Amino acid sequence: MNLSSAVGACGAIALLFTTSLHAAEPTCRVIRVQDGDSLTCLSPSKQRIEVRLADLDAPESAQPYGQLAQLQLFRLVYNKEIRLEVVKQTRYGLKVARVYLGDLYVNDAMVRQGSAWAYDEGKGDSRLPSLEAEARSLQRGLWGLPQAEIVPPWQWRSERSSRLSSR
Repeated sequence: MNLSSAVGACGAIALLFTTSLHAAEPTCRVIRVQDGDSLTCLSPSKQRIEVRLADLDAPESAQPYGQLAQLQLFRLVYNKEIRLEVVKQTRYGLKVARVYLGDLYVNDAMVRQGSAWAYDEGKGDSRLPSLEAEARSLQRGLWGLPQAEIVPPWQWRSERSSRLSSR
């Protein structure tokens, strides 16, 4: 075998290895649920993957319904094998993803049960706003709270940082 054939064979083997490794990456076992829209999982190769659920925003832990949203996500996915459809990765390595547990679309479930707002970042899941509207009309989850306590997380964070910076 000449040098160019050996290099070509090594390249083909590397490509096959990379492809199969990449194909294995989207599945992982959930080891931590930080809040209603963030979790940590371990890949089959024991790599930690930090994930934020795409297309939604759950109440912060200190907000009304925040701990219940975290509990809802925990009950759905903790210690279970999930599949990730990564939408983007932040510069800090956080994967923004659509999360699946078998046939269950977890992002859908969180909005449907009233544990999160549909949050459209331009190319979001078009089903989520209608699921949010349904949860609102049926007063599921956070939509059953008194109106004064239903504050979108992005507004709550903004108000909180304004109060802290004015001290």
